[in-house]
Amino acid sequence: MTITDQPATFHQPPTRLNALHEATILHSSFFHRPPDAADTPSSSPPRNERICLGGHRETIFGISFSPDGKYLATASQDSTIRIWESRSNRLVETLSEGMDVNYECLRVAWRKSGLVKDANAEEEETYLLASAGADGILRLWSAIFREEREKLQWKLVGTKDHYQLLDSNASASETEDRPQIYSLQFVQSPSFPNSTLLMTSADDAIFLWNIKNSIGTDKTKEITSHLSLQFSHLDPSLATNVNQFGGPRNPDNDLFVFDASYSEVNDLVGAALSDGTCRIVSLSHSGGPNDETQDREHGHSLYEKQCVLSLPANYFPGTTGGHLTALSWDSSGTRVATCIASGKVVLWSIQMMMREDGSQFLYPSCAAILEGGHDVHRPLFGARYYGRKNEELVLTWGVDGKVCVWDSYSVGLVTSPLCTLISHSAYPIYALDFTQTRSHHAESSPDLQRGCLAIGGGSDGGFLGVPAYLYDI
Repeated sequence: MTITDQPATFHQPPTRLNALHEATILHSSFFHRPPDAADTPSSSPPRNERICLGGHRETIFGISFSPDGKYLATASQDSTIRIWESRSNRLVETLSEGMDVNYECLRVAWRKSGLVKDANAEEEETYLLASAGADGILRLWSAIFREEREKLQWKLVGTKDHYQLLDSNASASETEDRPQIYSLQFVQSPSFPNSTLLMTSADDAIFLWNIKNSIGTDKTKEITSHLSLQFSHLDPSLATNVNQFGGPRNPDNDLFVFDASYSEVNDLVGAALSDGTCRIVSLSHSGGPNDETQDREHGHSLYEKQCVLSLPANYFPGTTGGHLTALSWDSSGTRVATCIASGKVVLWSIQMMMREDGSQFLYPSCAAILEGGHDVHRPLFGARYYGRKNEELVLTWGVDGKVCVWDSYSVGLVTSPLCTLISHSAYPIYALDFTQTRSHHAESSPDLQRGCLAIGGGSDGGFLGVPAYLYDI
């Protein structure tokens, strides 16, 4: 199902008190005061800003907190991963084994502590970190705490090359046009409860990998294919005229997955594509004859609980649509935020509906379009739902170096954010992550929630390198 209707309301809606309250708390942690309607983004740093220096020499593309919030991992154009102690913003480890300096590292992701652990493990693994980048290679890094050294000992324990997977005739020495991996996420799917899965994307496909410990003494990981989904254009007759990504550099209008995100609540995967659509697919699947989304590994069609989120190519005057750069689920699995390359964010609602025959299907609707706040027509690189149980806010970031805060339950066209937290004009922001810790008094005093927000980006590092920034919230 493709949704192409315009939002029913096209005026600035009133701001909800709950969202204002959440935004005030967040803004106060940055500037020690509530936001003001007359505020303009300031070039002076927020009062809670901390800097991670002495690490990367080039742009930071990926950033991720460990499940317990103790460590921050950053992935960089300099082909390294840096591990920082988040409390002290101190560099504690650099991972570069097997990295090719000709290819940047784009993404990092930690295994959640609740994911399945392999019974073959000889010793307790403290952390498992995945990295991926422009060389098309997925890497797994294991960390074990050594009491005698009082530090984590890191080891490269597994790799998987997407280049050879996508092109069976490719040789290991070939280096041109390697598939870049733009999404990376550990998955705990109720459809596969006994598996530790890792999701990646490359070219026009999403891959799910099964991660197990090898049976042997080398303590490595086996990375085996579990499932793969390949996407195609919705209407081949229009594919060369609508949302063609890359212009003359992409004469065949090849399709690319620029981001993918999994929602554990509803077992759905969302994919942000270069044709301007977001495809939603269920991991609960059966065979079906008429669908363009194929399970490459097993030949099945994935058609249950599937939909397409898309606005018309000419929806925004003066543009031809634009590719999607990112997407994000809320914690309930009923809301999705998609980022468009032209600098707008679309908020979607996803409802589960029932047909007359008793079967269920997904019904998406466009709730709001967020524009303004960020520089006009400059790309955004992400949006995340933020807050306590109801996640009242959406955080957005982009190439203009800003982090803006919006009401996540907005309706219609919204032309300005609730506030701007960060404005580093010389520091494009490519990645953002946060960790939140609720105290045992949080239910009676809901404001007692602490955490940390981190951003990564930048350009040329100069003498001091490219920093990552931490903000206590």
